[in-house]
Amino acid sequence: MNGLEAYRTLRFTPTFLETLTGKDFSAAERRAFIKALSLLDADESHPSLRVHELRPPLAGIWSASASRSLRMTFMREGRGLKIMLTCSHHYGD
Repeated sequence: MNGLEAYRTLRFTPTFLETLTGKDFSAAERRAFIKALSLLDADESHPSLRVHELRPPLAGIWSASASRSLRMTFMREGRGLKIMLTCSHHYGD
């Protein structure tokens, strides 16, 4: 997907890329993910992202919101890098 290599702090797993570009999301939902990725790269404390660590047994994995119903998960690595794991619909809080 063009442009994903331009992120300073984000790296993408094949699963993340396959899901993002697959048939699970509408064009509008993909745009919401791309906007959220830009925010996450620039300022992960942006309130719309609602970044938080997941609870056990998923401790060590973090979540960021792309919208009220869309979320992304990632792991943190050294030097501020984030490895993007999944993007999905989020059903319920």
